[in-house]
Amino acid sequence: MKNICIGLFEGETLPESLAAFKDVKLDLEFGKITTIHTLNQLDCEKIVVVGLGDGKKNIKEAFSKVEADDYFVYVNENTAYAAGFGLVYGAYSYKETKVYDFESDGFTAEFEKGKTVASIVNHAREMSDMPANFLTPDHLVDEAKMVSEKYGMEMEVLDHDDLDQLGAGALLAVNQGSDRPCFMVVIRYDGGKEDEEYTALVGKGLTYDAGGYNIKSNMHGMKYDMCGAANMLCALELVAELKIEKNIVCVLPITENKVNGHGFVDGDVITSLSGKTIEVTNTDAEGRLILADALTMAQKLGATRVIDMATLTGACVRALGSTYTGIFSNDDSFYLPFLGASKATKEQIWRLPVDEYFHSELKCSKVADIVNSKTLGGNASLAAAFLEEFIEEGTKWIHLDIAGTSDKDEVATGVMIETIVHFFENECK
Repeated sequence: MKNICIGLFEGETLPESLAAFKDVKLDLEFGKITTIHTLNQLDCEKIVVVGLGDGKKNIKEAFSKVEADDYFVYVNENTAYAAGFGLVYGAYSYKETKVYDFESDGFTAEFEKGKTVASIVNHAREMSDMPANFLTPDHLVDEAKMVSEKYGMEMEVLDHDDLDQLGAGALLAVNQGSDRPCFMVVIRYDGGKEDEEYTALVGKGLTYDAGGYNIKSNMHGMKYDMCGAANMLCALELVAELKIEKNIVCVLPITENKVNGHGFVDGDVITSLSGKTIEVTNTDAEGRLILADALTMAQKLGATRVIDMATLTGACVRALGSTYTGIFSNDDSFYLPFLGASKATKEQIWRLPVDEYFHSELKCSKVADIVNSKTLGGNASLAAAFLEEFIEEGTKWIHLDIAGTSDKDEVATGVMIETIVHFFENECK
């Protein structure tokens, strides 16, 4: 028999089938694990009891603390999804991929959904944790191909020549310093009605960021600069797996930001896909440049709502730490349901301002329409304002800055995938 796992809230006791162990002292504080060795009283070696506290915290996190094993899991309506998610999420390891056999005693659909969601979130984590010499731009494109082919989605890969012909000067400028090619990946998921407009998922795909000629003094962790692209690709993968009835287009700009004799430099003026000219004032503010062309592309493809995700600014980390994802939006009717989704998943977000003050600060160039960076307090908002410069009138927009939440202790989190999919699911109800 499999080992047993059960999550209990404060005040709860073991079920009757485990009554032989009712006198064991259980610590049901959130995240505490009590291991009961059965000593041959059951056909399993141990019972693992997970403390869920008062239920106010994210109980998926409590289940993720369980040491991975093949478990039979006691669940109820309140714990089934969280148990399935947490056990699979917690079993993730980049160095050793192992499939564990988790079964529940009931609420099977909810439990299996939790497992499914976590397994696809783990796919994003695996891509993000991959060293940059393995996850090159080409490899990230191959990952996107595998997802699109698995679900029969239409995919287009725009290479350097395609992007040059289109005039995607911002993405091409960032790519100049790399000996590897750049791409823009477009994947369409047609799950909604024919006349339903598209929502775009746009993710920053910097597979490595050395900063360009504004070279970083510390490049540790810069492989994680593609978490936005990995998370958006896997959000689309999960939408397709769950057969959510929405029309979605995913746009992923992919490149490296490195230094060679051809790299772009401060003072260069580039023309973006939108036609807007940009004076480069910091080559390490490159994520917003490749996103600018991707945002334009998404709208050219018919998206009337856009969600973008990026490890964009250290300023957001300084403002919000590693718990809250920074969120910016130009439309409350788009933002508020998304906030509701984040509360349901308990992925915490915090709205930061983006207004005319920050836009006006960008319009100081004597040789171009805007600058890409400026030394200013509130740099997370300044970066968001730069992105909003490429949002057309009438397009609803959300920007997620995951610089502080994309990884924890050098392990990718897959942050905001669950919230995005929950948002789409609720819209379909």
